Amino acid sequence: DFRPHSSTGRVMVYRRAALAIALLLAVAQGADRAIDEPEEDDEVIEAVPDLDYAERLANFQKATKAATKAAKGGELIPEAADEWYTVTIADVSVGYMHTTTVLHSEDAKGGRGPAVTTTELMDVQVSRGTDTSRMAFETTFAETGLDPKNTTSMPGPESLRGGVKVMAYDQRFSGNEVKMNVSFTEDGQVSLTSNNGNAEHVSEVDMPSVPWLGRMRAKLEFARQCREGKEEIVVQTMRPELGPKVVNLSSTFIRLNNTWDGEKMVQTSVWTVQISDVPVNMTEVYAIDGADRCYRLLQMGLDMPFGFLLASLSTKEAALKAAEHDPTRVLPELVYTMFVPLTKPIPRANDARLLKIDVGVKGTKGPAKLELPTAGYQRVTAIKDDPQKVFVSIDLLDPVKATEEELNNKEYMAPSAMVDNADEVVIKLAHSIDGQLAAMAKEGGYTVPKRGEVPAAPLQEAMAYQLRELVNRHIQDKHLGTAYASASETARTGSGDCTEHAVLLAALLKARMIPSRVCHGLVYVELGGSAINGQAEDGMESAASSDGQFGWHMWSQALINGHWHDLDATLHVPYTVGHVLVGTSSMADKEAHNNHMQMAALIGNLAISVHEVRYDWEPSTQAKEEL
Repeated sequence: DFRPHSSTGRVMVYRRAALAIALLLAVAQGADRAIDEPEEDDEVIEAVPDLDYAERLANFQKATKAATKAAKGGELIPEAADEWYTVTIADVSVGYMHTTTVLHSEDAKGGRGPAVTTTELMDVQVSRGTDTSRMAFETTFAETGLDPKNTTSMPGPESLRGGVKVMAYDQRFSGNEVKMNVSFTEDGQVSLTSNNGNAEHVSEVDMPSVPWLGRMRAKLEFARQCREGKEEIVVQTMRPELGPKVVNLSSTFIRLNNTWDGEKMVQTSVWTVQISDVPVNMTEVYAIDGADRCYRLLQMGLDMPFGFLLASLSTKEAALKAAEHDPTRVLPELVYTMFVPLTKPIPRANDARLLKIDVGVKGTKGPAKLELPTAGYQRVTAIKDDPQKVFVSIDLLDPVKATEEELNNKEYMAPSAMVDNADEVVIKLAHSIDGQLAAMAKEGGYTVPKRGEVPAAPLQEAMAYQLRELVNRHIQDKHLGTAYASASETARTGSGDCTEHAVLLAALLKARMIPSRVCHGLVYVELGGSAINGQAEDGMESAASSDGQFGWHMWSQALINGHWHDLDATLHVPYTVGHVLVGTSSMADKEAHNNHMQMAALIGNLAISVHEVRYDWEPSTQAKEEL
C-alpha cells in the first residue's frame, strides 16, 4: 500500500550530489597539477585578443618548433618529484594536493630505466548545509620501467596492461574509507580488490582488449605530441576513480597565454581536456619553453556547480594550512546550491499516485542532449523539437518491465564491497522478518523461504516491502555524518542517510534472493523541508522555497515478477511520485564509482516544471489537479 499513514516522513537527501561532486574533485586532481598566477594575472582562462583560432594555432606550432630546436631534441625522462599545491574553489582556500614521483632504480632491468610509482592526493573541505565535510582522494600507479629510447613503447602483452603493475584508489569521506586496488599480472590476470570499511571483496575482471598507457606513460605521450605542435591529442589510459576500464583522455589546444610559473611570467599553451564518460571539461596550462615544456602543468581549472576550482603550486606549509579548519572561512556549499527549484509546488506529494513533469537543461553548461532512464515507476518520452528536455511520468501502479539483459544480469544478485549481501550480519538481519512473513505465507499456502531459497512469486512483493520497513526502522541514527558506508557496516551501526538506506536495502533483498540495484536521482523537498531530511520539522532551519524543489537522493529497486519496483527506505511509505530517476547501478566493484558520473553533468543545470498530479486511488478526493 503506497498511501501514507500521515503527511510527514523522513527523506534523507543531498549527499548523493556531494558524492558526485567528490568524484569530480577526484577526477580534477587526476588531471595533473596546477600553478596559480600572482595577483597581476589571476585569470586562468583568458583569451588572447585580436587573433583568430588559425593564427593562435600557427603561433603555438611556431613556438613549439623553436623550443624543440633550442632544446636540441632528446627523450623526456621523468625525475623524482615531491610537490604540494593549494586548492581553491570560488577563490576560497579549501585544501591541498600532494603529488609524488618515485623512481625505483633497483627494479631497472632489460635495458629499461627504473620502475616508476606516482601518487596524487587531494584533501579538501566543503560545507553541507550546517556541516563541514572533509574529502580526501588518493590514486597510485606502480608502472614498469620505461624504455629510455621510447618511453611509451611496450611489447604487445604489456601494452594491454598499460605498463602498470598496480593501480589503486583510496577515498576518505566523513570518517569512512573506500579502497580499490587493481593488480595486473604478466600471465594476463586482472584482480580487483575492493574495501569498504572492514568489508573486502575480491573479483577477477577482464584484461583490456586495447593497448593503453599508465599515468606516467600517458603524461609523457601527451608531452611528446604537444612538443610536436599537435592540435588534438588523444591518449588511451585508465583513471583509478573510474574503475578498471580504458578511457580516452582528449586534449584540444585553445590559445596561447602568459602564465606565472612560480618565479616569472612565461608563455604557455592552454588546453581543454575531456575524459570519456566524464561529462565535464577541464582546462590545463603548460609552459611552451624549457626542459619541462608540455610536461609540467602550470594551471588546472574545473568549473564546478558552486564555483571555479583552481589548483596552485605552493609550499608544503601553505598547502597544509589551506586544509586547516577556519571558522571564519565561508566554504563552498554542496547542499542548498544543488536544489532544483520549482515554480509551483506538488500538492500532497506523499498522497499522489501519478505525477507528470518535464525535465530540461538550463543554461549553457549542461549536456546537449538530456537522457533519463525509463525504469521502475518512471517512463521518459523525448521531446522531438528540444533534445535538452524530456517528459517524465511517474506512476506508482505501473512498474516498468525488466529487459532480457536485466533479467540475466548476475550482478543484481552478486555481492560487492558496498552491497555485501554475503555478510552474516546482513543475512541474519534479512531473516529477522520471518516471523512477520509466517502468517502471510501460511494463508497463501507457501512456506517462508530458508537461507538461499527463492521466495514464491506471490510472496516476493510482500517480502520486499517488509525489508524496506525493516531498513527504515533499523537505521535509527539518520544523519549526514556517515559517508558511503557498506551494507554490512550499516547493519552493525544502524546509522546513515539515503546512501546507507539504499545500499542496505539492496543487500537485504539480495540476501533473500530478490535481485536488486540502487538508484540515484532527485527527491521532492516539501515546503519548509530541512537540509537533513527534506521534510518540515519544528525547530529546523528551512532551506526550501515556498514552491518546493528537488534535491539529490538515493534509493533502491527490486526485481519482482519481472518488473522493477522502486523502494525508498528513508520514507514511512514504500515510495512517492516525488522522485526523478537519473540512473541505476548494481554497485558492482568495477562500477561502484562510475554511476555518480551520470548525474555530475546535471548538477546545477536542471529545470523541472510540474504539469499534472493524480490521486486516483482516493475516490473521496479530487482525482486530478492541473497546475
